[in-house]
Amino acid sequence: MVCPVEIITTFFAKIGLKRKRPSWLLSGWAITVFYIMILFVGIQGFAIHRNPFFMAIYLLAIVGVSILVGSIYEKNTFCRYVCPVGYLLGLYSRLAFFGYRVKNKSLCDTCKDKSCIHKKYQYNLNFKSCGVDLYPANITDNSECILCAGCLKTCGKYQSEPNANRPNPQFNRIGFANDLFRLKPLKMAEMVFVLVVSGFVISEIWSEWTVTNKLLNYFPNMIIKPMALNNKFLTGFIKGSVIFTIIPLIIWLLPFVISRLTGATLKIKDYFLNYGIAFVPIIAAAHLDKAILKSTSRIPYFEHLFDDVSGISTAQKIIDGQIVLQQIPFWVNFVVSILLALVIVVGVWLSFNVVKRLNQKQELEKTGNPHYLIPIIYGSTFLIMILVWRWSL
Repeated sequence: MVCPVEIITTFFAKIGLKRKRPSWLLSGWAITVFYIMILFVGIQGFAIHRNPFFMAIYLLAIVGVSILVGSIYEKNTFCRYVCPVGYLLGLYSRLAFFGYRVKNKSLCDTCKDKSCIHKKYQYNLNFKSCGVDLYPANITDNSECILCAGCLKTCGKYQSEPNANRPNPQFNRIGFANDLFRLKPLKMAEMVFVLVVSGFVISEIWSEWTVTNKLLNYFPNMIIKPMALNNKFLTGFIKGSVIFTIIPLIIWLLPFVISRLTGATLKIKDYFLNYGIAFVPIIAAAHLDKAILKSTSRIPYFEHLFDDVSGISTAQKIIDGQIVLQQIPFWVNFVVSILLALVIVVGVWLSFNVVKRLNQKQELEKTGNPHYLIPIIYGSTFLIMILVWRWSL
């Protein structure tokens, strides 16, 4: 509904080779590897987020990959099996209040035209059948639907027998975090993706405060300094390896190790795939906090937006001291501080509930208590930092 890349890859799929997706693409590993490349090579290696030219190249590369994938494989392959943004939003949508479902499944049972999945409409640019292999009547969570609304349009337009109750697909209120509490396990590729993202958001939040930023870089620097590396790409890659994999892996493993020492028999694979979802609400909360921080920190610049749309002249005047930015009002900082803490608290509360339900599901009510360390340790990583940073200074 929002992403412009969807229409681009759809167009090239329409004129492309339309090949079937191979198993390696269907597994989800393509997305995870693509994301790791962006994070380790792009963000850490070349710091593309700090350089407008590099960021432009990156965005063009995303479009290029979508064209390439669309030209080779069938339907919306890029959106479902390659794009890490859709993957991440699918995880966060487990917390959504609304879900894209059908109003009445019985209508789908009696439907003869099946326009929502009919191959005749697969490559329409507007009124099209599902491009990501879903049947609307069978959608039970938000994780895989890309919300293109093609099924809604075809259901309304292409009807073998006109029906006043169609179109059938729509947004339905499912209740906050309903999909999360269904406790759907992560796939292996999805779990690795979540693990890396869990480290990424630590970096995003801790880098906001100089004290925690120094602490965050302490361990990577222990490795880099003895090597006497001057190459920014290599140093960035090493930092990314430590911050995005080693640190979160330690956090993930600690509750499992303690639970095994206290008598739990859960296998490590089952722990990672099942209890990995307990990290999702805290990751989402931390990501939301980062968005709040970035948005509110831009307030002093707002008054100059329409004087210089490109920002180049304004930036130079700020550097030269010709423009002095106004301080953010105290009440804004106060409200932001409260909001940041509340968001993390909600994430931790959701994580506690997920662990509780998982312990019951796995029949680990007693030996599974160490799993509560997931929200305690990981949630504290953000909450304590925010409280000390925002309230003690």
